[in-house]
This record gives sequence, structure tokens and C-alpha cells, in this order.
Amino acid sequence: MFELYQTPLDYLYLVLSVSIGLLALVLVIATIQIIRILSNFRKVTEKAKDTVDLVNHYLWQPIKIMLMLIERMKEMKAKEAKKQ
Repeated sequence: MFELYQTPLDYLYLVLSVSIGLLALVLVIATIQIIRILSNFRKVTEKAKDTVDLVNHYLWQPIKIMLMLIERMKEMKAKEAKKQ
């Protein structure tokens, strides 16, 4: 095995190839972890959006009903004022 590596340049190529391989392995693992984190982030944001939609729905329904009642009361007052 050592017959192949007789000059310092051969050792340099060996060390460079091993380090590039390890760097590529680390980058692949980091990319996989980032993809998993972003996937979890997407799931959390979808759940948060659903929750906000539910809150908006249940919050706005009573407000809409109250606004409708106020408008009806204004219309009724306007009709009574016209009759008098």
C-alpha cells in the first residue's frame, strides 16, 4: 500500500481526497437535517394557519351578528322617525 505513496504530493492528494469526501458527507447530512427542519416548520405553520382561521371564524361570527343587529335597529329607528 505504501508503494503507491512515495512522494509528498501523493500524500497531499490522499489527504485532500479524504477531506473532500468527509466534507461532502457532512454537507449531505446537514442538507438532510435542514430539509427535516423545514418540513417540520411547514407543518407547524399549516397548523398555526388552521388555528388562526378557526379563531377568526369564531371571533368574527358574533361581531358580524352584532353589526347586523345594529344595522337592523338603525333601520327600524329610521322607519319610526319617518312615521312620526
